[in-house]
Amino acid sequence: MIYGLSYTYWFIYGTSFDLPAVLGKLVGLGYEVGHATYREGVLHLDPLPGGYAARRVYEEGIVYLLADVQRGALGVYGDSLNILNRGVADVSRALMELSMPEPPRAELHASFGFPGKDCRSEKVTIAGEEFVKTGIVLISGEPQGGEGIYISITPLGGGRYMTYLIVGGRWQYVVSHMKRIGDLVNSLLAYFNCSSSG
Repeated sequence: MIYGLSYTYWFIYGTSFDLPAVLGKLVGLGYEVGHATYREGVLHLDPLPGGYAARRVYEEGIVYLLADVQRGALGVYGDSLNILNRGVADVSRALMELSMPEPPRAELHASFGFPGKDCRSEKVTIAGEEFVKTGIVLISGEPQGGEGIYISITPLGGGRYMTYLIVGGRWQYVVSHMKRIGDLVNSLLAYFNCSSSG
C-alpha cells in the first residue's frame, strides 16, 4: 500500500520565462495567483500564503503551482496523478495562449512511502562491524543533465521505505513517462519486494 504520494512537474525555461504573463493567463483559468512583477529588470514574486505562486481548487483536489525564479521554472504540484495532469494541462494552455515554446527541459518528481521487505538486502562487515545493506538507488540514462530516470528507495525503519523518483529530459520524453508512471512504480515495488521475476 502506497502512502504520502505526491507529484511535482517542472516546466524549466532558464532565464527566459515570463512568470507575470503566465500567472495572468492562469487567473482566467480560475487560479488564485501571487503577485509577480519586474523591478529594475529583476523578477519578484510575492507568493500566496504557503509560498505558492498560484493554486486552483478542483472537486477532487487542489493544484498548487510553485515558482523557482533562479531556474526560470514553474512547478505543478498535486497529490494525485489526475490533479497533476489537470495542472500541467492548465499551464500548457496558458503557455500556448502566450505563444511560448515548450520548455527546453522538464522534470517529473514523485515521492511516496510504502511498507515492504527489501528482499535484496545483504549483510556486510566493515571494520569488524556487521551492517545490513538495504535500500537501492537506480539510474537509467542521464537524469540530471540529459534524459533519464533516477530512483532512490530509503529505509525508514519498521519495514517502511521512502521512494523518490525523478524523470528528467526533453518535454516529450518526460510527458511520455508521466503517462506510464503507474506501471513504473508498480514494477519498482515488485522488484524491491521480489514479488515478480523482475
